[in-house]
Amino acid sequence: MRQVIGILILTILTFSCGKNQNQATSPLKESNLSGEELAKIHCSSCHKYPDPGQLPTAFWVNSVLPNMGYRLGIGDYFGNLMTKSPEERDLIIENSIYQAEPVLHQKDWEKIVAFYTKNSPKEFHQQTPASINELKSFIIKNQDYRGNEIVMGQFDSKNSVLNISEAVSNELLEISKSKTSQLSLGNKFPVVDFDYHSNYGKVWLEIGNMNPNDLKQGKLRSANKVLLDSLKRPVDLMVADMNGDKVDDFVISCFGNHLGDLSWYDGLNFTKHPLLELPGARVSYFFDLDHDGQKDVIALMTQARESIVFFKNKGKGEFEMQNLLEFVPNFGSSYFELADIDGDQDPDIVYSNGDNADLSITLKPYHGIRIFINDGKNNFSEKFFFPQNGASKVLARDFDNDGDLDLASISYFPDLLEKESFLYFENKGKLNFEVSTFRKFSKLKFLTLDAGDFDKDGNLDIVLGAFDRSLAANSGKARNVFVLLNKKP
Repeated sequence: MRQVIGILILTILTFSCGKNQNQATSPLKESNLSGEELAKIHCSSCHKYPDPGQLPTAFWVNSVLPNMGYRLGIGDYFGNLMTKSPEERDLIIENSIYQAEPVLHQKDWEKIVAFYTKNSPKEFHQQTPASINELKSFIIKNQDYRGNEIVMGQFDSKNSVLNISEAVSNELLEISKSKTSQLSLGNKFPVVDFDYHSNYGKVWLEIGNMNPNDLKQGKLRSANKVLLDSLKRPVDLMVADMNGDKVDDFVISCFGNHLGDLSWYDGLNFTKHPLLELPGARVSYFFDLDHDGQKDVIALMTQARESIVFFKNKGKGEFEMQNLLEFVPNFGSSYFELADIDGDQDPDIVYSNGDNADLSITLKPYHGIRIFINDGKNNFSEKFFFPQNGASKVLARDFDNDGDLDLASISYFPDLLEKESFLYFENKGKLNFEVSTFRKFSKLKFLTLDAGDFDKDGNLDIVLGAFDRSLAANSGKARNVFVLLNKKP
């Protein structure tokens, strides 16, 4: 009890010290603005304005708006803080994630709530399921690995092996066609990504605690030592020469929760260079998007301020940011790739949205796979959408060797009554796709997806990893790593 009281006093003092004690706080006055006008002002201050139709009423009233209220000084933000660990609580207070006092009058807040309550649907009308065939061009090879929570399943084309990481055991495996070996890095938490560096060889990204948090537990490792630590829930690693000094640097997406960042670290001295200090950094690419001879960074940001961001390379490690696409905060952005889908030599954006683990857990008719076509001037417009509840990742590859790009996608939050945990899109031209799946995957929740030539026959195979915390999985009988062997000629 004494410890709890001490925390309460410290928290109150911390909030109080953020204000000038010699200045009296002016009382807030109710505005003459409508609920819609107020929503557009206050919601848009942090992210793209969300229309009430984006969610059913109960989610607005019971979870989304109360969570927003904490950031405006409305509601029991203090009670919410007390659910966090002391370390995480300190980080939230230190970074002023929640407001200690209201920034708008209570009557104005009530107008916002009334606006969303009145104009949101009571429930979503789900779309009629699309026609999905049984997939015949791949053969399922179930890897003999009894792992329940697969967090990395990635082909290493340099060594022609598959690397698998599991969350419960923190095991890291190297699998070839003929054998399976266990790697030992000394990691305390799961490994979620790897890449190759010119000086350090194969480097690995350790996530820390996988659940939503802002703790600085993540690490970048080589085989022999920790290269970087104190990373906030890192999820993606890219090795690239960011400053033109001919030495590879590290670009790390730290997803975090309330806090996070997309930053690059100098490959010589590990100096940190933030590109964008916001939570939700998911994946990045090094690509000359504007054809000026300098490779740029294109990244997906999620976690409320959802967007695909272009960081123009100005040389010597300097970058200039602009948004390519922006989404509402409940859209659930999960992954994207740059790929020339229409064959005009300009990169298009293949994108998945289906994150469904936060404040509005319900099937959403706008979750799925999208293609945004580039007009040649890096203006992107949506030209294709296929619904897939909980879509968590999509790849664009020429799986059938016919010269165009096909798609493969997974869902971690599927409608278990539908066949959508894994989807294969065979490109038929002009943004038409024939969609198929394996019926046996319908009850699985896939978290990892990658492509590579596992059996060395010249065709791209697919590897899937399921993440399952159910009692059935924990019985020790689950085998959640699947290689789909491509049998196209």
